[in-house]
Amino acid sequence: MKKLFITIAFVAAAMFSQAQGLFIGGNIGLTSTKFMSDAKEFSFEIAPNVGYMFADNMGVGLELGYGYKKETPVIGDDVKTSTFAFAPYFRYVFAQLDNFKFYGDVKVAFMFGKHGDDKTSGFGVGLVPGFSYDFTEHFAMIANLNILSIGYTQYKVEDAKQTNFGVGVNQNTDLSVGFVYNF
Repeated sequence: MKKLFITIAFVAAAMFSQAQGLFIGGNIGLTSTKFMSDAKEFSFEIAPNVGYMFADNMGVGLELGYGYKKETPVIGDDVKTSTFAFAPYFRYVFAQLDNFKFYGDVKVAFMFGKHGDDKTSGFGVGLVPGFSYDFTEHFAMIANLNILSIGYTQYKVEDAKQTNFGVGVNQNTDLSVGFVYNF
């Protein structure tokens, strides 16, 4: 499956390599939490992406992702979770002020992985607000702040399903920061 993700990324990059609106980039995240009860949680995520702006304010892209999480409870064994994901998205830039661009991504995510010894899979649809700051004509920083979230996610662990629908403000305030190179 890893080979499939790499192949998709290279095919997408090759298709748009001559295009002026092509961009590549990604996000990386690391979280470590220690609770008052001495339980711990550690997570790591990396999500490279490739996209194409076909108009000044509209574009499409594909984000590939890998996530790892280790939960260490006070009593019991550690639980390790690993997740692979791919998420095609549509981006709409709704405002631009000097070097700042404010956008919204509509993503459709497909996920699969392992939670402990159980296989997991998931599907999600969400609206992710974000902004970018152009340092130069080709290099920009992007940030997605989970202040506003709207989405639907369904996870399946073996035969059990969990479905979430959420509309919220300031749920976890996860900040995702990345960099983009525009061709």
